[in-house]
Amino acid sequence: MVDRLSNATGVLGVLKHLQSSRTDLSQAETRLASGLKVQRARDDATSYLAASVMRGKGGTLNAVTLSLSRAEAISDTALAGGEQVMKQLGAIKATVTQAMAGDLQENQRISLQQQYETQMALLQTFIGNASFDGANLLDGSKPNGVSFIADAEASQTITLEGRNLSPGGAVVVAIPSTTALTTTQAAANTNKLIDQSIANLGEELAAMGAERRRIEAQQGFVTRLADALAAGVGRMVDTDLAAEAALIQALQVRQELSASAINIANTAPQSLLALLRPN
Repeated sequence: MVDRLSNATGVLGVLKHLQSSRTDLSQAETRLASGLKVQRARDDATSYLAASVMRGKGGTLNAVTLSLSRAEAISDTALAGGEQVMKQLGAIKATVTQAMAGDLQENQRISLQQQYETQMALLQTFIGNASFDGANLLDGSKPNGVSFIADAEASQTITLEGRNLSPGGAVVVAIPSTTALTTTQAAANTNKLIDQSIANLGEELAAMGAERRRIEAQQGFVTRLADALAAGVGRMVDTDLAAEAALIQALQVRQELSASAINIANTAPQSLLALLRPN
């Protein structure tokens, strides 16, 4: 602790070093505590401005990520529904194939017809339930599809095509008829419709898979871009914790040495005055 201070030039110089080290130490401790070396524009106007712009773009990319995540969920739901419809068409085909036999009893044909109608109703249920966040891409309710922003400038979009897989449409051409399996010929005709439906649906599922892969690729790109922006901001404004910790230790030593130097400088005049005091 400094008790007295001589006005000698050397002491004043040491005092300036002590005050400077205290200021530097306070700033270093603030940077270490906050984790930021640039908190305000006055710290580094250029870095502050650049970081602000990059943070704004990063926020926009977060919105794009959310949009693509919604597209991903809607696409996955539609794909799951389409795949379930394909499985159901396979089950229906098995029923229709049985009905093509010419030696069936009347009660057996009636039972197969009822099973066919139940299976077609269940197929329609699968299509109706393939909805996420109010968007159903399989029931024909979205003829123009659903679009999602794909870049920070909103200049690019990804569109998921709307389809109609309902029975009797362009894809599933078979219908839930009450006479589909009543005769061998009717069953054969229905079988052709089921085969065509399966082929049509296969093409649609392939197109839906391509849409899903495009979303995944765009999402990966946006994520990498957001990470790069975050890293760039960090390089400009984040504190180097190891360097700041070392600086704080050095400033503490400097402060202690400055205080010791002041005490030493103040001791010399007192020793001289002691020689002039009368015994």
